Amino acid sequence: ANIKNSFKNSEQLALIKTPTVKLEDGTYGLDTEGRFFTDDIPYGVLIARWVGQEFGVETPFIDEIIEWAGSLRGEAFLKDGKIDLEYCLKDIGKTGIPPAYGIRDVRQILD
Repeated sequence: ANIKNSFKNSEQLALIKTPTVKLEDGTYGLDTEGRFFTDDIPYGVLIARWVGQEFGVETPFIDEIIEWAGSLRGEAFLKDGKIDLEYCLKDIGKTGIPPAYGIRDVRQILD
């Protein structure tokens, strides 16, 4: 099996629908309250961004996704090219980045 086939034939992935909602005018728009925006960004993509930041790896495409999604929801996970820890940690459960769980050094997650 290869990764392309596993994605293509995954029954679980088939259950995940595109995050859209029907608008008042009958057209469809992005559902910014959907799982992609409420879970995948703060508990997935942002964690990858934190790891990259900790290792000094630039993540321009990840940054673009985070900033785009944040702009749609009024969230500002990044500031001055870095994760805004103050913003991300001000509410418990806002993100899943390791500092939300007291992990401040990437080496702590490597063991």
